[in-house]
Amino acid sequence: MKILYVLPEYLPHTGGGIVTYYAALLPALVEAGHEVRVLYGSSVVSEAGGGGSKIDGIEVEILDSSLVEKYLPLFSRYQIAPKLQRTLAAAWALWEQAQRYPTPEVVEVTDWGLLFVPWLLRQGPAIVTTLHGSVGQIAHHDPLDGEQLADSLIQLIEVLGLSAIEGVQSYSTSNVQYWERKLGRKVGLVRPVWRPQDVPGAGDERTDRGLVVGRVQHWKGPQVLCEALRLLGDKAPEVDWIGRDVPIHHQGGSTAHYLSQTWPDIWGPKIHHLPGESPARIHGRQRRAGFVVVPSIWDVFNFTCIEAMAAGAPVICSSGVGAGDLIENGVTGYVASPTSGRSLADRIDELRSLSPRRRKEIGDAGAEGIRRALAPEVVLPPRLDAYQALSRRAQASPQVDDWLAHACTPDDVSSSLDSCLNEIPLRKLLKHSLGRVRRRWGS
Repeated sequence: MKILYVLPEYLPHTGGGIVTYYAALLPALVEAGHEVRVLYGSSVVSEAGGGGSKIDGIEVEILDSSLVEKYLPLFSRYQIAPKLQRTLAAAWALWEQAQRYPTPEVVEVTDWGLLFVPWLLRQGPAIVTTLHGSVGQIAHHDPLDGEQLADSLIQLIEVLGLSAIEGVQSYSTSNVQYWERKLGRKVGLVRPVWRPQDVPGAGDERTDRGLVVGRVQHWKGPQVLCEALRLLGDKAPEVDWIGRDVPIHHQGGSTAHYLSQTWPDIWGPKIHHLPGESPARIHGRQRRAGFVVVPSIWDVFNFTCIEAMAAGAPVICSSGVGAGDLIENGVTGYVASPTSGRSLADRIDELRSLSPRRRKEIGDAGAEGIRRALAPEVVLPPRLDAYQALSRRAQASPQVDDWLAHACTPDDVSSSLDSCLNEIPLRKLLKHSLGRVRRRWGS
């Protein structure tokens, strides 16, 4: 098949789980004889003129930033909600750039970044949307002050748009069930491809330290881990947390700072925050860690859980994590309640009370379970069956709510920001302006 993937991120850029997901899947498709092309970018990922390369036999091209600039004024009606304006501009810029390619049989797009919207509103090849964790979902779990208007509108667009797309899928049972309830429709379950990577020289002798790999972010559960270690008291182990700090509550906030102020006896003394590292170094840590914790209160999947299991580490995973579907509690790892520090503390204590031999048996069982469940020969056939079924159907004109189409279609009629600001009392505008000046230059 000829398949085009329109993504917010891809190699050589590295980022979150979307890159990890497709960097494993797409080479497997090429090896199976399919023609794959990737176009990637977003409101924050683009380059002047675009630019392409060939990676693992895949034609890869980044978004041309000039196209984003072209579409920004076409959504000037959303200047009062710049996050929505930028998101729609990038989605349409990617769509226009994709029109330069030969027509594929199937286009796969993501929920994140509303990348499905232009393909829904314009007739073309069959489209599949894979749900990785949408802007709306992230905003629900980790809202930021000042982005509420844009996030609420994006959430409404997601529900209306994803309800109208014929092919919608995700790769964890929990996320499939979430969207089936939200959309009132069938959502397919397609597991990710995973091939464990060994690192020469990584020893098998494990320390007694715990390890977490992930952003320091509210929905990644650092506060739950802090509570668990406080409950363990003198029995609390040392834990390394590898990952970048992100804002909390507002753009200038710091989750790590919040944790150090709220849990001063734990965040720092017991949980040691370290910056992000290369995949090879992280894999080495997963090979040596006494145990790995995935404490997220919510996660569509979480590939660090799979990486750790594939590396033979005994894993304690929150049931709020999609990858927890693949863990048999007490056999291939442990599963804890997503919001209970007590539950997580009990699992840590239970695991650490085991003999080294028993811990290794659990780690080995987890690695074997992942190898079997996510092997390409297991994962690819149902995905390709879904692609082929969609591509065989005649492409009818999209049946989209006309209000949704109007809200998400570019419009060359310029809208004035002044007209929006005129509805806000002058006193509030002056107060805001003076506050911004003071914050910028100091008082």
